[in-house]
Amino acid sequence: MASDSDPFRESLETIPLADIDSADECFRITTRNDLDDLCASISKLGLLNPPRVLPGASGFVIVSGFRRVAACRRRGWDRLRVGVLPSDASPYHCACRAVGDNSTQRPLNAIEAGRSLRLLERCAADGKVPPDDAVALGLPSNPGVAAKLMDLCRLPAAVQHGVVEGWIPLAMALELGRMEPALAIDLAEIFRELRIGLNKQREMVSLITEIAHRETTPARRVLEEPQLAGVLQAADLDRRQKAHQLRKLLRQRRFPALQAAEHHFQTLRQKLKLGENIQLTPPQDFEGIGMTLSMVIESLEDIGRLRDKLDELANHPVLERILDGKRSLFVPACADGLDEQAAP
Repeated sequence: MASDSDPFRESLETIPLADIDSADECFRITTRNDLDDLCASISKLGLLNPPRVLPGASGFVIVSGFRRVAACRRRGWDRLRVGVLPSDASPYHCACRAVGDNSTQRPLNAIEAGRSLRLLERCAADGKVPPDDAVALGLPSNPGVAAKLMDLCRLPAAVQHGVVEGWIPLAMALELGRMEPALAIDLAEIFRELRIGLNKQREMVSLITEIAHRETTPARRVLEEPQLAGVLQAADLDRRQKAHQLRKLLRQRRFPALQAAEHHFQTLRQKLKLGENIQLTPPQDFEGIGMTLSMVIESLEDIGRLRDKLDELANHPVLERILDGKRSLFVPACADGLDEQAAP
């Protein structure tokens, strides 16, 4: 980079692995810790790209190649060929080498990009990364995007892991970052279990926070509700079923009037005695203006029977109550009761 007169100086040397300080992770970019694939590659092809190190007070500090050094240790190597940067190399130049060695070999994930930007910013003389340097290193130069990526690195490890593995989108991670860490971790664990998309994640977070606000209770206590915990722990439900049950329970708790309306509607619908071939379905959340009446036929005789049933329904007082009651979530329709004699 432009900050050093000879930024690419380094010497290839073979040094004892014991002289490399792996505990110093100042320049670490990668989020990966697994070594199996790298060990297999080294076993077959040797170490193709030497790590970069910097002479330090208590040995060599790794600038790039943390996984490579760890893989060679696992394989029992005693010595390692490395690129040694000059001892007078500036922290910013070392940071650029650390980022460049990673970003030029593979795409960086969001957490790695955030780590890279924070490292460069921390090492820059004035605390600012020149836009040209960011572009050259494959990083975003837009200040707003850069700020969001750096914010990711301040999130709890569980949330960062979710971003890396792909079950927490960037937008949701930033929302979790505005919550207390314990709640963010709880939600990250739920999203890891359910693997639901951004819209459903946002719906769940919104319901939980609204319930907590209305009931003046901590949001974590909402998640501790026995029914919710039971769904998450249910061995007989798959992820899709768990997500559906959790969202249903949260909506019922957030909108008790809708729960009551659903119960009243089902009670009235049973009185119609529709049978298996006719279904009466209310609008979503009772917000629409019409209901859906669907019929299944398998023969011409079915049409005749269904026609008779439709004639019966057209004069059924319960159906009239249903059509009138949905406009007010069935409360007035059910408040005065509807005895069994109302149904033929």
